[in-house]
Amino acid sequence: MDKQQYTPDFAGQTAPPESENTAQTAQNPQNNGQYTTRNPYGQNGYGYPQTPPYGYPPYRQTPQYTQPPYGQPPYYGQGGYAGAPYSGYTQTPPDPNLQKKKAESRALRTMSMAHGLSVLGFSVLAYVVGACLAWIPGFRAGYAGNMLFQEAVDAAFSLVIIFVPFFLSYLFQKKRGLIQDLPLGTPNDGKAAILLVFIGVACCMVASYGTGILLSVVEELFGITFTMPESDAVYNTVPMFLLGVLGTAVVPAFVEEFAIRGVVFQPMRKYGEKFAIVMSALVFALMHGNMMQIPFAFIAGIAIAYAVTVTGSMWVGIAIHFLNNFISVLMQTAIDTLPDTQENIVLLGILALVFSLGIASLVLYLKNYAHPPLAKGNGLLSNGEKAKAYICTVPMILAAILLLVETARYIEF
Repeated sequence: MDKQQYTPDFAGQTAPPESENTAQTAQNPQNNGQYTTRNPYGQNGYGYPQTPPYGYPPYRQTPQYTQPPYGQPPYYGQGGYAGAPYSGYTQTPPDPNLQKKKAESRALRTMSMAHGLSVLGFSVLAYVVGACLAWIPGFRAGYAGNMLFQEAVDAAFSLVIIFVPFFLSYLFQKKRGLIQDLPLGTPNDGKAAILLVFIGVACCMVASYGTGILLSVVEELFGITFTMPESDAVYNTVPMFLLGVLGTAVVPAFVEEFAIRGVVFQPMRKYGEKFAIVMSALVFALMHGNMMQIPFAFIAGIAIAYAVTVTGSMWVGIAIHFLNNFISVLMQTAIDTLPDTQENIVLLGILALVFSLGIASLVLYLKNYAHPPLAKGNGLLSNGEKAKAYICTVPMILAAILLLVETARYIEF
């Protein structure tokens, strides 16, 4: 029986004619070699376009609302392809200067460890040398009963406990290539250096009296009294005066400037002169070990380091340090030897001379000399990163704790 051809029920509608665009034929081996009609893809048997169910497109046809191909970011409008919508998956490009920054950080930490060990050595050596001297028979009695002997011992004592550890630190840093020869040549401008010496001494005097006023206010408001080690020396004879100048002015000016403005300050200048000035002044302040001198020493340390920087010579710092301490000996000598009226006249005269020279020198310096900004250095680290690398080492932290404990001994509530 012949296979009956299917005829649509719609009136007047016939099957579409066969063509290469509308129909394809395929041989069906199960139909005895006869051919059957197969509708082209996308059309039904009536010649109408085939509509997918529920509005979905046929297989492999991309709908209009689909996401972009894998790996292509979505288009956000005027900004174009704006990148992945989840920023947490983005990767920060590596810092090309990372290795240089690490090298700078290591160098600063090495300096910090050398300086911290020097400060620790200064503190520990003071106890060791003091204990050794106390074991010498008759030393205590001679030290307490003879002021000349006491002044001589104090001068030698400060020379040993400061110079030895910082000299070892200097040798260590020089071997590592962190420090070069110290700038002990003549200043680059002699007249400017003289003006800066007078300016520096005036700054030290302002810092001294400003610290006294600040501590008086703290005591009045909070009832906290700050003290400091007192010397029993009385400068009422020429030998006592000369030994006082030696132990108070000469030795500290040389040995402390070598330690602070030399061993500590100079190697850090390559990472920024402002940074080196502040850090060296901080170490200088902590080494004094009492609140009566810490604020003064910090301000004085900044003034001296600035003068050394702009003149290019440590002799300017030595001169400022010596004159400041020499003036203190002069004032103490006036207190120990003169009546009250004459004492006040001498003290006021000294202060008037110091401040007059300081103000006049400052005016002349600002008028006649250019003062370029301090060099920022060749480093890549920020000031915060440099400070963290320098301060946060074990020797420096231990040194700071030890000096703060020493400072607490001279605080009374």
